[in-house]
Amino acid sequence: MTDTESLTVMPTPSDAQQAKPASAQIFAIARQAQCDWATLSIEDRSASLAPLAKLIAAHVDEIADLIAAENGKPRVEAIAHEVVAAVALARHHCRVAPKVLRPTKVALPIQPHRSARIERRPHGVVLAIAPWNLPFIIPLSQVLPSLLAGNAVILKPSELTPQAGELIAELTTRCGLPAGLLQVVQGDGEVAAALIQGRPDKVLFTGSVATGRKVMAACAEFPIPVSLELGGVDAMIVRSDADLEFATSAAVWGATFNGGQACCSIERLIVHRSLHDRFVARVADKMARVDRSRELCPAIDERQLEVWRRHLQKATDDDLTVVTGGEFVGDRKLTPTLITGDGAQSSAVWCEETFGPVVVAVPFDTDAEAVRLHNQTRYGLTASVFSGDPVAAQQLASQLRTGVVSINDIAATCYSSPELPWGGVGESGFGRTHGTDGLLDATWAQVIESPRVPLNRKRPWWYPYGPDLEKAMSALAVALASDGATSRASRLAKAGAGVLPLLSRNPRR
Repeated sequence: MTDTESLTVMPTPSDAQQAKPASAQIFAIARQAQCDWATLSIEDRSASLAPLAKLIAAHVDEIADLIAAENGKPRVEAIAHEVVAAVALARHHCRVAPKVLRPTKVALPIQPHRSARIERRPHGVVLAIAPWNLPFIIPLSQVLPSLLAGNAVILKPSELTPQAGELIAELTTRCGLPAGLLQVVQGDGEVAAALIQGRPDKVLFTGSVATGRKVMAACAEFPIPVSLELGGVDAMIVRSDADLEFATSAAVWGATFNGGQACCSIERLIVHRSLHDRFVARVADKMARVDRSRELCPAIDERQLEVWRRHLQKATDDDLTVVTGGEFVGDRKLTPTLITGDGAQSSAVWCEETFGPVVVAVPFDTDAEAVRLHNQTRYGLTASVFSGDPVAAQQLASQLRTGVVSINDIAATCYSSPELPWGGVGESGFGRTHGTDGLLDATWAQVIESPRVPLNRKRPWWYPYGPDLEKAMSALAVALASDGATSRASRLAKAGAGVLPLLSRNPRR
């Protein structure tokens, strides 16, 4: 089968046809496949998956069409945010995985007669529970590092975008991935809960905070390690020296791409008071010019639409001002919406994730106040800082409690850079995808320590204890704390000399 031959993703069953997965059989297949896969070297696993990038690139149109049809996003966003990012991710991970996951030697100053190395071991069977808002790139960012690390993967895509998951399975199959190593199981939250009861060795979840709590609680029963990438009420901080036109254009796109249905979309604008009114006016003008048919994405379903309605109603009840937007049009679409007003910081549109094309603007007077406004939220996924002063922007960024900060750009763009770790803090979750951290997260560390030369003598710190041992250990502590390599080496040698007489102690104890 050639790279350019059309994809043959099978239609997923209807809700009426779906049955709960036979977890025991699914896991048995996965564990058998994983045993064989893990015996391959990381170089061989990387070579097996290396064709993936070119396969994805060869099917740009088909992949974009499927994503746009299932998700409703503009086709250009499907290409830019998912296909391009997927190609970059596949190329990067397959290239660097052998270096990142290879064994590493570690020096042991206290025990120079011993050697040690750290090896990365696969968890075993990884359950990846993926969302609907980025239905191709997010599950791929869960699946690919897990496979490279030597795991088998059970992928449960969102029931709202099921074929995107099937697409990943077909592409990896074309790379020659062994049967059973990646299984796609379709269904809703009940199916995910049943799979967790099957006791995978690691769970990766991307989705809402509420569902993340349920996943974490279910995993705690066994326990199963879990990585969570949850929501956010991400902020854009605009200092007084920012480029007004540049920053307002960034704000409009950052708040509305994918219909605002991204964990890293801008939901809060923290704008210096000297710019606030002009900034709000320019954002409102640019929001009004977003094309409703070509550039605006609908709510994924009625449940998401109801969240938008509820938050807008709460803003009205709180006497906030809808500067522009707030109009429901067409098929589940909301016009880009900008809200301001006193007391905005206590409203649901500021404190809770709207996950829609809605953003709230508040003024600030000092950088310290901007940091406080940003950090008062429970979330911490991404943030942006816009400023004409690079030093001040860096200083401000370093004080923000968030996983990713982008200066003079929208932080969402960082997701397309596979070299950078992605994840949050607080209620935005923990664990990382992408970058070195994402590959390491797909493994656990095993220490293997051994003698450099045979020394089968009883260790001085074994029984019996006594004053000579106390004195020798105290000398060792002082030696380790010494400044300077020469001084430390001299003291360690002296401490070692004090230990030598203890080697001849009674071997029977």
